[in-house]
Amino acid sequence: MSWTSLVLDLNWTSLTLWNRDMAPHADANLYGSHPFYMVQEEGGLAHGVFLLNSNAIEVILQPTPALTWISTGGILDLYVFMGPDPQSVIRQYLQVIGYPMMPPYWSLGFHLCRWGYTTSNATRSVAQQMHGANFPMDVQWNDLDYAHEGKVFTFDPRRFGDLPKMVEEFHDRGMKYILILDPGISSTSPPGTYPPFEDGVKRDVFIKNATGQILIGKVWPGLTAFPDFTNMETRKWWEDCIRGFYSEVPVDGLWIDMNEPASFVQGSVEGCPTTTSRDRLTHPEWLEVS
Repeated sequence: MSWTSLVLDLNWTSLTLWNRDMAPHADANLYGSHPFYMVQEEGGLAHGVFLLNSNAIEVILQPTPALTWISTGGILDLYVFMGPDPQSVIRQYLQVIGYPMMPPYWSLGFHLCRWGYTTSNATRSVAQQMHGANFPMDVQWNDLDYAHEGKVFTFDPRRFGDLPKMVEEFHDRGMKYILILDPGISSTSPPGTYPPFEDGVKRDVFIKNATGQILIGKVWPGLTAFPDFTNMETRKWWEDCIRGFYSEVPVDGLWIDMNEPASFVQGSVEGCPTTTSRDRLTHPEWLEVS
């Protein structure tokens, strides 16, 4: 959804909820959508409303005060939280969507992260410079620079060949280490060279297109398949991939990215589905409810 302030402008403001891989700025779709609002009245009473719906949503705020929700389709699960105070509304909301994880204490420390640390030595160097200048630093991160040909669950043998050793060095200094993990899984590696994709195909974990074939998009490693995390087997496969990589590189945390999901092409490398009488997901019918 687009960035908004905590108090919403009710003067015929329109908000769009549709996830997109976009650098955050005002009046643009962002990484996540949270179709929930809370109203606090002057007397202190509060209530909240949550529309659990995965389709694109437009919200029109009106000065009555009122709002109109417009969805392109999908299941409409509407939750009303009666409060009666703001704390109770949030508590009731979290009972539906789940509670956030309690962060580890070290995660509240000082972190250094950016794209462009192109080798393990470059990563070491920036950490050493930070400590040498007496800057507080608790956690070092790496973007996808570490991965071999942009493929997650690998590390480049030339530029990051000693990645496990680097992580061990950070741990010896009392630091923690995080690296990025994208869900786009390369689909073009030679047979027998990239277990995450081959095992994923065997376990049927990838999103399919309208013809039942694996939907192929394009991200950093090139042509990619995308895990279907609504499938319980996918979650087990994902955990297995992480455990296997962790046995080589004992990271302390994972930076989840590109999971909107993000792709560099519209729909898939074959484009978007053509309109047919059965293509109601792409071109839903409108239903007027009064």
